[in-house]
Amino acid sequence: MTTSRIRAILLALLVLAAAPRSLAAQAPLEGFIGSVARLWAAGDAGELAGLAPADGRILLDLGDGNAGAVEKRHVAAALRELFSGRENVGVRPAQVTISGGEPLRGFGELTWTSRVKGVSDAQTSTVYVGAVREGSAWKIRELRVLR
Repeated sequence: MTTSRIRAILLALLVLAAAPRSLAAQAPLEGFIGSVARLWAAGDAGELAGLAPADGRILLDLGDGNAGAVEKRHVAAALRELFSGRENVGVRPAQVTISGGEPLRGFGELTWTSRVKGVSDAQTSTVYVGAVREGSAWKIRELRVLR
């Protein structure tokens, strides 16, 4: 067997060994982002904050110029304030991607249509959800509202 053929076989084996992990992780991440979308649509700030990783911190940017890594109780308070002034029209997952790394990371995007309470014009925003795998579960590492 030639050296180039051995290299090609080894490369193919490496690709096959890596593929099942990312493919297997993709489906659960899609389900996780779907769950985040349902909680966002329900305005459930407490449950969203409860999806923080073990260190209890989420990088939060609600588009108001105050971005930073905050404790989950602050995340819940900020989300309650955001949701209290808006009426949800619809939330749907728009994209889910595994980005790799150790621990495994990925992200999803939600398309959020809402309106200020008492106003008829709706506004559509993108909600970026950065996720990290902890044990057998996905956790929210980052939330950004992009207007």
